[in-house]
Amino acid sequence: MPECRNCLRLGVGCPGFSPQSEFISRKEMQKSADDIFKAAGVEKRRVGSCEECRSSKHRCTKTRPSCRRCILRHLPCVYPSKPDKQQERESSTQPASSVASSTAAAAGLTSTVSVQPLEPGQWANPALLHAFGVNIESLCTDTLPKDHGLRLRLINAFFDRSHHLRCLTFVHQPSFMQSLESASVAQDYGEPLLYAMCALGARHIYFDATFTLDSPDRDLLPSVIPGQAWAERARKEILGEMHAPTVQNLMTVALLCEYGLREDQHALVFILLAFLHRAIRLLSLDSPRPLPNHPTTAQMMQREIENRIVWASFVIDSLAANGVEKNMCWKDHIPSIPLPCSDDCFNTSQLSAPRHYLLQIEDSGMQTAISELDLSALLVVVVRLRTKVMQLIRVADPGMRIWEPSSQFVTIIDQLIALYNNMPERYYLTDDNLYVLKDKGMLGGVFALHLFIHAVIFDLTRISLAGFSFPLAPAFKNSPVEFRAHCQSLCRFHASQVSDIIRTGLSFNRGAFDDLFCPDATIESTKVQIIFAATVDQSPQTLQVTRDNIISNLNFLLTIHNRGKEAPTQFIRGIIPLCHLFGFRDIAERYQETLGIPIDPAEVTGSADDHHLVALASFRRGRVQLQESQATGSAKTMSSGNDNKSPLIHASQSVIYEEAVDRGSGGDFTSSLPILRPTYPPIEVAPELLSQSLAQRNPLQIMPSAGVMVQNGAILQPSVDDYVKTADEMSTYLTWGMTEIPHWMNLPDPMPPG
Repeated sequence: MPECRNCLRLGVGCPGFSPQSEFISRKEMQKSADDIFKAAGVEKRRVGSCEECRSSKHRCTKTRPSCRRCILRHLPCVYPSKPDKQQERESSTQPASSVASSTAAAAGLTSTVSVQPLEPGQWANPALLHAFGVNIESLCTDTLPKDHGLRLRLINAFFDRSHHLRCLTFVHQPSFMQSLESASVAQDYGEPLLYAMCALGARHIYFDATFTLDSPDRDLLPSVIPGQAWAERARKEILGEMHAPTVQNLMTVALLCEYGLREDQHALVFILLAFLHRAIRLLSLDSPRPLPNHPTTAQMMQREIENRIVWASFVIDSLAANGVEKNMCWKDHIPSIPLPCSDDCFNTSQLSAPRHYLLQIEDSGMQTAISELDLSALLVVVVRLRTKVMQLIRVADPGMRIWEPSSQFVTIIDQLIALYNNMPERYYLTDDNLYVLKDKGMLGGVFALHLFIHAVIFDLTRISLAGFSFPLAPAFKNSPVEFRAHCQSLCRFHASQVSDIIRTGLSFNRGAFDDLFCPDATIESTKVQIIFAATVDQSPQTLQVTRDNIISNLNFLLTIHNRGKEAPTQFIRGIIPLCHLFGFRDIAERYQETLGIPIDPAEVTGSADDHHLVALASFRRGRVQLQESQATGSAKTMSSGNDNKSPLIHASQSVIYEEAVDRGSGGDFTSSLPILRPTYPPIEVAPELLSQSLAQRNPLQIMPSAGVMVQNGAILQPSVDDYVKTADEMSTYLTWGMTEIPHWMNLPDPMPPG
């Protein structure tokens, strides 16, 4: 009998009955056996390993009473009395025990707090069970659920909602799904990657369900978020193997960065990005490497996967750094590798299409290649332009002739406009496209692409407005009046476009706002529109449009429920003081009174000490989290178990000064302004003000601006010059840290009375 029946069924060579088997080395025989187990969809367990090495698939020295690996990692070393065949069949569900070294733990990269077990009945509410549609308790364990259908739902949630965000398309979906069906995914892709993908999928399932619940049912939810333990497990595995990075490990690290940003683990992400960049450099993935003369499809696919990992690192790092060169990993060079090919070619393993390079596209003016790029490549180009914008506005060169056509300022605007005009029609936000994009899982990525384009333009041109005192802003003093007016109008137009996109997405599907950049773009758009309406154009039409856009933006920010319970109010805390100061006090008071929002001093531009980063920037939040951790004497990371209270900025914490601000009741941040802070008449705000859009409002029913003041019975509007002066004085103080506080500013209580 040359072959046994099982090997014949699996289509592998049988080493046991071959006439030449007696001449096969032990190593070759072991490889044949491993191939058989892999084809059968089960994991080969070697007899004699301890439980820790078996569960983490590491080589065990099999020394008694403890193996070398467990001794080095201070792990309990237990040898099984007999093989557990059930565990062999479901190896990917076993708890991981590989942890980081004591050095990593001391650095605060690992969490010493385990996920608290759920009490029986916490998910027994029928409304909760109906909303989730799954047994949510099975998503809060240390191991993946054994049910194949539930695992499939988790993976599908990842591909539908996270796969096309921030160039995370390095996982080849057809191959991965085939491995998942054949139960060999842990062997083919590594257990950490599987756990990271399922953790992201569980977040989407969980928060989609909680959004449909009423407030009482939502309040009954346990504090644990499904998938947290899985992400923690993947992170421990990766940290334990960081000395020998693999392509699969780099995939996992990129997904952990995405997960960490969603969990507001900004200090951890800042460090993981450095590891990701250094590992890419070690593996030479960012440099051209010739393929064989006649490469196989597998070799070409592997190279495309490696390229996509590099671009994912590039995009995530660029967004996290916000153009601050000191915080960037990719500041010295641009990867000289092809941009991601189209998803159709990638999924069908047909990679013979012409390749495009980032530097070539920038040099060509983006007139020709843009229409041939797919979503991931377009995101790379736009994020690269955003980085150039954030770097340019931090250049202190008042003599720069930014209005000349050859200037970098004008060149970036021209490139963005060319990109937008040549964008493939399949990415237009039309009714027909929206349904197609949703079916392909690309809805969130395409909405993010549009928000990025508009945000990059108003991020650049906002320095033409008062209050946005970035170092390049003085260059406008010597510019022609017409150029500055054009930049101001361009800035306001694209900021207003963000509000239109928000309304379009809310009316279609909340998956449109899966990307983490959506609230950031909304916040900055609102600030720009407020300042423009106060300092450039106070016409009734502009004020009315601005009012509706502010309301739409605030309503959207208040519905962001997947960043922690306090995230919505923390997102709008920086907007409310600007509404108070610049003519929209009625809106500010309505939201503040309804929500009881604690307010920080108004901030248009961050301080120079913080590289002009706003309070919600990832680096500033990561630094705050690390300082808080050190202050409490804790060596743990801001992990998922610790983010429930205050993932962003604390109400009692200053976002501008190192020391805490005394918020006593004796002062008023704005009441001392004699021109802008008169005694306001009572304003009755209609309830529908908070829900109606511009199209629904009657343009004749325009409420008096909150900035009007009463003098001798006459209603007067503060002048544009008044508002410009206020913005400039406030920005000067916040940006450069004046030695003396302006006479009109009293910081102890930043909110006006009543």
